[in-house]
Amino acid sequence: MTTPKVEDICTEVFKQSEKPYIPMSPEIVQTSSFYFETYEEFMAFSEDEKNHYVYTRGSNPTTKKLEEMLAKLESGEKCKVFGSGMGAISAAILTLARKGDHILMLNTVYGEALSFANYLTKFGIDVTNANISHTGDIQDYLQDNTKIIYFESPSTQKFELLDLEEVAKMAKSIGAYTVMDATWASPIFQHPLKHGIDVVIHSLSKYIGGHSDITGGAVIGKEAIVDEIFECGHQYLGSVSSPFNSWLSIRGLRTLPVRMHHLNQVVRQVLDALKQDPRVDRIYHPYVANEDQQALAEKYLSGYGSLFSMELADEDFERVKQFVNELQHFSIGVSWGGFESLVLPSFKGNNIAKLNYRGLKKSHVRMYVGLENPETLIEDLSQSLDKAYGKR
Repeated sequence: MTTPKVEDICTEVFKQSEKPYIPMSPEIVQTSSFYFETYEEFMAFSEDEKNHYVYTRGSNPTTKKLEEMLAKLESGEKCKVFGSGMGAISAAILTLARKGDHILMLNTVYGEALSFANYLTKFGIDVTNANISHTGDIQDYLQDNTKIIYFESPSTQKFELLDLEEVAKMAKSIGAYTVMDATWASPIFQHPLKHGIDVVIHSLSKYIGGHSDITGGAVIGKEAIVDEIFECGHQYLGSVSSPFNSWLSIRGLRTLPVRMHHLNQVVRQVLDALKQDPRVDRIYHPYVANEDQQALAEKYLSGYGSLFSMELADEDFERVKQFVNELQHFSIGVSWGGFESLVLPSFKGNNIAKLNYRGLKKSHVRMYVGLENPETLIEDLSQSLDKAYGKR
């Protein structure tokens, strides 16, 4: 059987309907609870709520469509959707970790994910955050009780890639789970499950939603693991995606391949313009990384996400602020993955200790390239650098 193409999955029309019409877009089943003909039917459905509709806090037909699409895109057996990316992260970690276990967090993962893992130490779970240069260095941090290896590839802020197959191999040798946040590349440009990763997480708020109007998260993997995360992390923590947000995520998936391929081209143009600029000291992105990172990108990525960071040559925070304030087409804001280009300095005036811990300079600025014309964005960066640092 021919493997379906990502574009075909994203644009599938759901043609099954018991009604006298078939909508091109799935209907929003905006309900909290469901009607049952008999008490016997209710009891049967309640026995297996993860596969039946009883209460939207558990499952909902609109959300189910989204989950089926995401599972197909990631070549996973099953998917569970959450009300936010952090909801997916916390549910997965809380479900898979037990008292006495050790969680290994690699490199600069999303700050809230690290904070949540550290919070679990109050329940007798050990946590290590290790910054490594090479995948093989993981061996130095594994413990007899390591149960979860959690990471992003590329990582937050520094966008460092790890060898997924090597990470999976090391984890399996000690009976640990691998949990990877794969939001940066989206399901279009990377497929970690095919390389042995156990659980893949996506923030639907980013590329999948694509319009900066929702929050959401997803956990994808083998059916047994996802079902356990549903029964524990999803049901107990209650991070539920509303039917409307699930519908908006499906809307985002319709154009995801087109947007990602466009962003893949635009970010290269922007980085090509910046990489020779003397006012930019360093750029963090696989496209301009060293030879080892380029080899990993070639092995695991079929395209590039458009989120990157750079360190400006002068750490004077007044100049950094001026650079940000002079930008006209990059908006100041958190999150990313929508239609609009964004800028966000890492230094906030009171977080130098956190920056030092994560190995970031005060001049470290995160940039997201959106759907604007690339020449417009390049010109905007140039004029802002001119005003803040002088013309080159």
